[in-house]
Amino acid sequence: MTDEISFGNKMLVGFLRLMVIVLVIILVAIPICILLDFIGIL
Repeated sequence: MTDEISFGNKMLVGFLRLMVIVLVIILVAIPICILLDFIGIL
């Protein structure tokens, strides 16, 4: 049972880590896109 639980925890931790990375990329990309759009307009 402990192996199944640890495997599930690794899956969950990996998934959460992936979600955090995706959120960070989105949060960084939004201001960059806005800045590039603003510079393009100027």
